[in-house]
Amino acid sequence: MAALVDPFVGTANDGQTFPGAVVPWGLASPSPHTTLRDPFTFFDGPANAGYLHGAPLIRGFGQTHLSGVGCPDLGAPVLVPVVGSTPGFTEETYASGYEGERAHAGYYAVTLTGPGVDGELTATARVGLQRFWFPERDDAAVLIDAGRGLSWRTNAGRIRVVSMTEAEGSVELGLFCARPNRSVLHFVVRFDRPAFWAGTFVGETLTPAASAEGDAGAFFRFRTGAGAPIVAAVGLSWVGVDGARRALEREVGSRTFDELHDEAARAWQRALGRVRVEGDETSRRRFTTALYHALIHPSVASDWGGDYPLPGGAVGHLASGERYTVFSLWDTYRTVHPLLTLLFPERQADMLRTLESLTISAGVPPLWELIGEDVRVMVGDPAAIVFSDSWVKGLTDFDLDGLYPRLAAAARDAAHRPGLDSYVSLGYVPMEESSDVWGPVSTTLEYALADSALATLAAAVGRSGEASEFAARARSWRSLYDAGTGLLRPRNADGSWWEPFDPDALEGSLFQPRSGGPGYVEGTAWQYAFFVPHDMAGLVALHGEDVFASRLQGFFDSGRFAMWNEPDLAAPYLFDHVGGQAFRAQLVVRDAMGRFFGDGPAGLPGNDDAGTLSAWYVFSAMGMYPDAPGTARYALGSPLFDRVEVELSPGAPGSRTFVIEAEGNAPDRPYIAAAELNGEPLTVPFLEHGDVVAGGVLTLHMSASPGAW
Repeated sequence: MAALVDPFVGTANDGQTFPGAVVPWGLASPSPHTTLRDPFTFFDGPANAGYLHGAPLIRGFGQTHLSGVGCPDLGAPVLVPVVGSTPGFTEETYASGYEGERAHAGYYAVTLTGPGVDGELTATARVGLQRFWFPERDDAAVLIDAGRGLSWRTNAGRIRVVSMTEAEGSVELGLFCARPNRSVLHFVVRFDRPAFWAGTFVGETLTPAASAEGDAGAFFRFRTGAGAPIVAAVGLSWVGVDGARRALEREVGSRTFDELHDEAARAWQRALGRVRVEGDETSRRRFTTALYHALIHPSVASDWGGDYPLPGGAVGHLASGERYTVFSLWDTYRTVHPLLTLLFPERQADMLRTLESLTISAGVPPLWELIGEDVRVMVGDPAAIVFSDSWVKGLTDFDLDGLYPRLAAAARDAAHRPGLDSYVSLGYVPMEESSDVWGPVSTTLEYALADSALATLAAAVGRSGEASEFAARARSWRSLYDAGTGLLRPRNADGSWWEPFDPDALEGSLFQPRSGGPGYVEGTAWQYAFFVPHDMAGLVALHGEDVFASRLQGFFDSGRFAMWNEPDLAAPYLFDHVGGQAFRAQLVVRDAMGRFFGDGPAGLPGNDDAGTLSAWYVFSAMGMYPDAPGTARYALGSPLFDRVEVELSPGAPGSRTFVIEAEGNAPDRPYIAAAELNGEPLTVPFLEHGDVVAGGVLTLHMSASPGAW
């Protein structure tokens, strides 16, 4: 399956992915940079992962990247193969034209036409590897730029030449989405042959000094010959150079580039092999690439030995397991974490323990964690949703008794939940608080969903009174329902509806484009009209079943459905909540997969948001989707494949397989006429998580026309 992955998918059309090499959940991700860092673009710059497909120049190969996110960071250090006595030491001067790009899971290659160098990249979990094939010459060199990555924090590099084969250093990163976060990445660059000269540079000035800092880097000169490449292995650590050097020893050692490339391919084959699909090659390629993108983040943050970074330069230590980072929780609670819970429960368990530790050490759960710090991007209180969703699905290997009081206290803390006092007293966040609360309607809906999750967790630890309290707060969304429009509308503190009200406005909440119409976060009133995943029965009842189905269908027919952003991801499956309307979900889901996702660089409809859109595609192509965060149930859609086999904890005792068979499946046969689970008729368009992980067979009989099922 790894051979089907196309890492170029999403590198255009605002997907914000990168094509370079990475292993599942790896820290290291060597990848080309084709764009200049530009803090003036602010959000949604041209390439937050450093790469925009079709850009004319490659500006070196960065070693760390974020996949699909809305702001730039990481990217450092940058390695650049150059030739000539004075090649230049800036992104503008060492940039080169290129041709012949190719990539697959764990591998990237390109020819840099300027220096005439063929470059190849692969990776281990904590080491980025570059193999440079130079022409025969006496002035070949590899430049290590520690002062420029993708972060808006600039001139923050430190580097030291240790020997003719090694350099070590660090680079300060951060200012993600203009937040004050600061992280320090430590690195050791080790060449497989000695240079004949090495020095450092600051700005445009090359010196023979052994160390430099600021806008700094190192420069290693080699005599090269045809057929004798130079391999540079870059060990990485968020803790210290000792950890970076240990990564080189443990993950590279004496192994060759080709051996490590093979190991990366095998790692992807094992991970992607958890789901086997049978169908046409185009669908299998799109599916496998989507699964690949869903398994990049969260990424490993701990060193060999268990050290990991804490805010302010402190260091924590794990006795076992891994520490993770890059928790884009407002996005990933919807699809990525439910997918990991199903396919990789052992990984999700470590991620839950990471979130538990973050919550306990900070006193409140994170909103958007990056290298040990909460950058507090987006809204709501999503960590509670992740804990609840995993808990009800059987992942309970964390201290909920110790964690829950902190989650509950944070939910009562106005510093953690802006607008909380009004949310509790009025039942919603009013528009008067827009200056402090991004999107009062969206924030109210997110708080209500998080409170539903907290009610579940409170019940699990035997706090029935608090369970009732949070369950009551979870019904706050009703305060924003306008029966006249059928929408969830902005409201003033005195109870009046906010005016003027444009249900299709997509801007006005913040200053950046697509920030959301007034009252909303990155969406319109219509795109939030059905966002009550924890109480769909209540929302349907307020509309009435027929009206709800009609409005929902009109939402899709009018082109208002936004596949590019998170609030609408579950919308196609909401038809399953209305008796006799599941066929509409089957048609809309099948249409969305074909219309919004594709091959090549423009194959994603928007920011992948740490794998969130890709994980939606994975679930949908399998034919099932998490019905509501915090519930152990999946809604059925329309599978792309004739057969799907899901391996559940392979290699573990009692490992099982769940099979989805779609009999008579075809592009023009999207409807389910009948279904059986383990030979027994399935009469509702839902599956329980327990039935899936127990193993068995779901048989779907596909049809060209909608039926009564």
